[in-house]
Amino acid sequence: MTSTFDEATTVAIAAFAQLDFNTAVQAMRAEADYDHEQDQWITRYIDEHGGGADDMEYDALHAQAQATPEFAQFIDAVRKEILDYFGVTGEQLDWVVVLRNDDSDELWAEVNRQRSELGTGEVRGDL
Repeated sequence: MTSTFDEATTVAIAAFAQLDFNTAVQAMRAEADYDHEQDQWITRYIDEHGGGADDMEYDALHAQAQATPEFAQFIDAVRKEILDYFGVTGEQLDWVVVLRNDDSDELWAEVNRQRSELGTGEVRGDL
């Protein structure tokens, strides 16, 4: 059974599948740190601006946080730091970000099917 993925996800799967095992793992670790740093910044912003008493308010503050120039500056700086630390490219990080947006068992099965075919070694999707 083959799942259908959107074009961006299909491209990310194919590109990520071609990475050697160590680079693939480093890209996944980089994405985890990148996601964590974003979440922390947004959480602080929400807490400083009222905390989002209900889901609608929280969602609005979440979107507002991501639209600030401070967030953009923070993301630029943290992205550079993470890319340097993990030794991956921005493109490699972006592929994993796209994969994490789906993050389904079907997606990781397809990633590993392609990695097996290419001989690049299966990876766990939960790194």
